[in-house]
Amino acid sequence: RGLGFKIKLVCQCGDRFINSCHMINNAYEGNRRFVYVMRLIGVGLQGINYFYGYMDIGKTFNINLYYNIVNSISVSMNAVYDFVIRKAVREEKELNKNAGFPENELSVSGDGSWSKRGFSSLLGIISLIGKFSNKIVGTVVKSSFYRACNTWSSREDTDEYDAWYETHEPECQANRQGSAGKMEVDGIIEMFQRSVEKYGVKYAYYIGDGDTKTFKNLLETAPYSDDFVVKKKECVLHIKKRMYRRAKEAKKQLTQQKKALNQVGSKVAATLTNKVMQDLSLYYGLAIQRHPDSVEDMQREIWANYYHKISTDEKPQHHFCPEGASSWCKWQQYKAAGTPYFDPPALDRETQEILKPIYEELSQRDLLERYLGANTQNNNESFNACVWCLAPKHVFCGKILEIATQTAACMFNEGQIPILKILETMGCVLGSGSVRFAEDCDNARVRQADRRTSDASKSAQIARREARAAKDELYDQEEGTMYGPGIAD
Repeated sequence: RGLGFKIKLVCQCGDRFINSCHMINNAYEGNRRFVYVMRLIGVGLQGINYFYGYMDIGKTFNINLYYNIVNSISVSMNAVYDFVIRKAVREEKELNKNAGFPENELSVSGDGSWSKRGFSSLLGIISLIGKFSNKIVGTVVKSSFYRACNTWSSREDTDEYDAWYETHEPECQANRQGSAGKMEVDGIIEMFQRSVEKYGVKYAYYIGDGDTKTFKNLLETAPYSDDFVVKKKECVLHIKKRMYRRAKEAKKQLTQQKKALNQVGSKVAATLTNKVMQDLSLYYGLAIQRHPDSVEDMQREIWANYYHKISTDEKPQHHFCPEGASSWCKWQQYKAAGTPYFDPPALDRETQEILKPIYEELSQRDLLERYLGANTQNNNESFNACVWCLAPKHVFCGKILEIATQTAACMFNEGQIPILKILETMGCVLGSGSVRFAEDCDNARVRQADRRTSDASKSAQIARREARAAKDELYDQEEGTMYGPGIAD
């Protein structure tokens, strides 16, 4: 059965059978361990059977054996997942209290992810992450499909269907109806509604990106009571998208104006290239992230970016830029060093005129106040990526996605150690090699995180992004548009 086998010793004093591995009741421990480890690298039944077949190990995995093991993994996974999440909530409560907020009124960021792009996905995951601990405090898997339901749907109104339905209903994985776009809304509301009963906390602040109607529906649902209203904080990493979108619209408007004047091919000092638009977006976002506690400082740096882009040698406009040798502004750096600096070509007057109203609108106080605190959904998006590594999007099963989501949450919060606990809960015997491997993985993860968060690494990432944008812009100028709807006509 699977990787399990028995060795028969034949002797005059009697025959004896030796199992190939430790037994868990009547099941081979090696099979459970193998299926779960394959799950950790995103491989399911078909992949396991490919491995068995082409490695010439023996018979392929029986489908019933595989799903019995999956159910066993699910039971163990639920127990470890619940422990890890409760631990994360306790940590978040303590950190929330230390930050000066009520212990049981937490701030969480929420986000959802689909198994398919667009609005046709039948599977989705939704997560909540604590603001201060940056750990998962809740997940939900939503599914609009279960294969057994689909198989039996043609036999409704029969005695066989009624008998099947009675045993099937408690374990049905199809837990929602409605459009794919509403998965995130339903999942967030569900986690808010159960927070008091399950963890003894209320989620007082919701950090969202504004891409869905989640917060609007959350207010209408009133998960706690009418006198306790959930408040919203915006994700600072999404605000820069507004600048890029507005700059792109401005570029289109500018192109139309030049077409009307037959100036499309005219050379100007600078225009809204992709690199310039990315710069405007990047530094607008940084102006907000660098000043999480002051709207006035945000506004000052936003306008510093604008005037920095229109500054010339004849008319320097770096008065808003931070002074000193450590300033991001090269003009101020050279000034502090006492050496002359020559500004690069400024944005042309037409571009300045079309950008200034955008800066005025995107620097309004009521907008920037929503971004105080430097709240972000970045951790949620990182978690989503972890889940889809464990359950590739072509794998179509709600149970598998649930196991992958819970596994990813445990690893996201505590590293590899929960994996050992899951195997132990399943009845697997842990050797020194497994423990050492888990510790090595966690140490490597910490070292990699330290490298990526260093100032040098961040500067290198920005430089690479700007270099790619400049190269793409050069290709566009040399080759023209090579791909687009109706371009072959």
